[in-house]
Amino acid sequence: MDIKKMILEIVNTEQNNIRYSAVAIEKLVNTVIYDYIERQGKEVFVNHRVGDKGPHTEYDIYAPDGLDDYVGRTVFDIKMVRHRMNYRRVIDHTVGRFAIQGEGIDNLIIVLVGETSGNIKSTILHNSNLTFNLDIWDIDKLVEICKRNIDLFLNVYENLSKYIIKDAISEGIKRDIHTNAEKREKYLKQLSGEYHNDNLVLFLGAGVSRDANISTWEALISELFVALINKEMDTKDIKLTDADRDDIVASIKNQNGYSPLLQIRFLRQGFEDNLENIVREILYKRVKKTSDLLKEIVQLCVPNRGKTGIQAIINYNFDDLIEKHLENQRVKYRSIYSDGVKPNSDELGIYHVHGFLPQNKGDYENLAKSLLVFSEEGYHKLLLEPYNWANMSQLNYLTNNTCLFIGLSMTDPNLRRLLDISSQKNFDENCTHYAILKRFTINENNDNDKIITFNKINEELQESFFSELGINIIWVDNYNDIPELLNEIKK
Repeated sequence: MDIKKMILEIVNTEQNNIRYSAVAIEKLVNTVIYDYIERQGKEVFVNHRVGDKGPHTEYDIYAPDGLDDYVGRTVFDIKMVRHRMNYRRVIDHTVGRFAIQGEGIDNLIIVLVGETSGNIKSTILHNSNLTFNLDIWDIDKLVEICKRNIDLFLNVYENLSKYIIKDAISEGIKRDIHTNAEKREKYLKQLSGEYHNDNLVLFLGAGVSRDANISTWEALISELFVALINKEMDTKDIKLTDADRDDIVASIKNQNGYSPLLQIRFLRQGFEDNLENIVREILYKRVKKTSDLLKEIVQLCVPNRGKTGIQAIINYNFDDLIEKHLENQRVKYRSIYSDGVKPNSDELGIYHVHGFLPQNKGDYENLAKSLLVFSEEGYHKLLLEPYNWANMSQLNYLTNNTCLFIGLSMTDPNLRRLLDISSQKNFDENCTHYAILKRFTINENNDNDKIITFNKINEELQESFFSELGINIIWVDNYNDIPELLNEIKK
């Protein structure tokens, strides 16, 4: 039995993404080291939290009485290293973090899981300023510990998914209102720090324009579908009233909601060269000038003195409401909707990666080049062309910046693919992006304890799923709560 090979198969797996691998490795290592310390008659804690209120630190493993020859309060930090050259950066990053946050510990043991080159310990620069002893356990040391209880190792290895889900369920049962509040406070503080360090990028979806009465994707396609049928009915002198049209659109959204792209091929052919104008008319026909959410998003884009604030906006919407609001605040920007266009150093780039249909097309040049993802073919183009300008723009910011997703369901396959790719370029497995999502509850007004518990477990599992994409979730009970959250980030 080659234990080392079995562990490296998890680290280097291609069938699961890096986030799943990191969670699986952490679960495996936590379990075998916990058992190793417990067998010595020492007290040991997994995922041990320090600090009951406000900001807190969590240790992967904490042995307050030490172990082996390590005397005193000993902390383990588990790191998965997929590339040989990354281990030094991982060590430096981890040591730096504990040098700031690791008060009250005597020993820090970094467990590096993955292939490393040479003698790791000989590459460590001993820092005389550290207040704790530093040691490194490589994969060979881990294999040695696994062999101490081979039955336990095999049981965990063969049932990793069950162990991970079991942990998520256990954490879900323990969730309470304080857990949610603390997570929200922590994430908002982190986002505020990234914002004030000029490292925040906004990803905006349909939910951002909803309160301004911009037609949603499903409503837009449904209205186009009805307009196409009505066009043919007119030729046969069959007239639909406005009320008739509204009723039909409301009903047909349910028909088109699961796969609206299937109708697009016919719509493009049916409207021929006039599709763009009809889409623009439907898109803006009920539009309001502003909304509280749009106001707060644009306030984030207004730079503080000597700062940039928001680095860029990735906009999945066709509309130009963000541009209109930026103009009102006299913020310089550049709308980017085709290849070869870049913002100047004093301009905020707004990347319309699915296409751009401004209210007044005369204000913009070369709109015909816009990648209007308004067809199955267009959407497949994004999936099949990795070096497409829209994909490259998104990937650049996902890899190099902290991103906040607003008004997105996070189910778009292309976005999830790009998140997977960017996570593989991140040498630290911590989640670096954030999404604001509306909390989903079953029978919201039901006070049945079992239903309440199910909702908490479901929420914990959702967070676990999104963490595999590198996303921290900020839950809201109502979309109207989002403007206040953005205001907190700005402070």
